[in-house]
Amino acid sequence: MEAAGLSISFPGHRPLSRAQSSPASASSFPISVPAPEPTIKPRFTTGLVYDSLMQKHQCMCGNTNSHPEHAGRIQSIWSRLQETGLRAQCECIRGRKATLEELQTVHSEAHVLLYGTNPLRQKLDCSITPMFVRLPCGGVGVDSDTIWNEVHSSSAARLAVGSVVELVFKVATGELKNGFAVVRPPGHHAEESTPMGFCYFNSVAIAAKLLQQRLNISKILIVDWDVHHGNGTQQAFYDDPNVLYLSIHRYDDGNFFPGSGAPDEVGSGPGVGFNVNVAFTGGLDPPMGDAEYLAAFRSVVMPIANEFAPNIVLVSSGFDAVEGHPPPLGGYTLTSK
Repeated sequence: MEAAGLSISFPGHRPLSRAQSSPASASSFPISVPAPEPTIKPRFTTGLVYDSLMQKHQCMCGNTNSHPEHAGRIQSIWSRLQETGLRAQCECIRGRKATLEELQTVHSEAHVLLYGTNPLRQKLDCSITPMFVRLPCGGVGVDSDTIWNEVHSSSAARLAVGSVVELVFKVATGELKNGFAVVRPPGHHAEESTPMGFCYFNSVAIAAKLLQQRLNISKILIVDWDVHHGNGTQQAFYDDPNVLYLSIHRYDDGNFFPGSGAPDEVGSGPGVGFNVNVAFTGGLDPPMGDAEYLAAFRSVVMPIANEFAPNIVLVSSGFDAVEGHPPPLGGYTLTSK
């Protein structure tokens, strides 16, 4: 964001562009002694958070081919970060499970108890049974593609949220420059009382609510570049002028999942104007790619972001607009670069 011209600073901290990235660059060493190689990673750097326990959120059928949202997604990202040496240049932080109270900043108490605690304890409650369905693969889910693992899903979902929260707070307090959370299950489709689209808890929305409550951060920008609209995030801040939600997604006149995210969905009450949907329509003839996305960022996203001048930027970073992603789940041709 800074490279694109958006200056981000925090009260009590120097602008990022002037901050030293390494304590070794400060002139605290004696002149006569050559500076030793730093044995610890620099503090003010990019943070990474990941936990292999999130891989255990798998369908009980055991077949990843029939489930596009599977453990290999985060495993491959983490492996790539290691192979390229990027992981070693970053600060790896420890994730944690979000508390039930934290989850309730966005979700209803019933939703949090149902999906945030082990449903094995609640099997005797017959009112819960209709929430889960038997999938064609033989596993269990809450809808046709959002799988549920009785033993591991609640822990993985809470770990995903807590990991994002930990990372966001380290950035917000100036301990880290920025960060990347390698987490699943994802979150931006999860609404107050409804899991959907592989999502159970809205990690980014919860992190934003907690920033407001605990650090009193007044202006938060959420940029969502998943190819699908983040209906849950939009819902959470639709009337809030202090959180600008800006989504760039495939819309196709409401015929692409989840069907929300029209350009005229601009917020309500005091939040009018603080919900921006860059909603691509026209199907895949031709599919949107780098040129269209760069044009959208230069002409819409960045001017609005600059005017809003946020204290912090949260990115819902879905990778499904990339080339090679099958049309039912994406169909666009963005390059990795």
